[in-house]
Amino acid sequence: MAVYEASDFVRRIRGIGGAEFVFSKRIDQLTIGEMAFLGFEIEIGAMDYGFPIDGIVGMDWLLPMRGMIDLGKLELYPSRPISPINSLKRLFYNKR
Repeated sequence: MAVYEASDFVRRIRGIGGAEFVFSKRIDQLTIGEMAFLGFEIEIGAMDYGFPIDGIVGMDWLLPMRGMIDLGKLELYPSRPISPINSLKRLFYNKR
């Protein structure tokens, strides 16, 4: 569980559901299925949208991971097999 610290950056974001405050935190690794990203920055907020939700995966993660979403199956997977060497290049060259 992420906990707010005084050094975390707080910002107000706006989306289709309105505006809310979030804080940013760099985590060691974000992994979904077989796709992983080291040193990734996430935003943490209340996410009270009136229905259960665990998180939102953004394009800032999907594009470098070449993630594909199958809306019919509600599954997330890489668009092509990830080789360990290419995966490491993406992991270590994240310029965020």
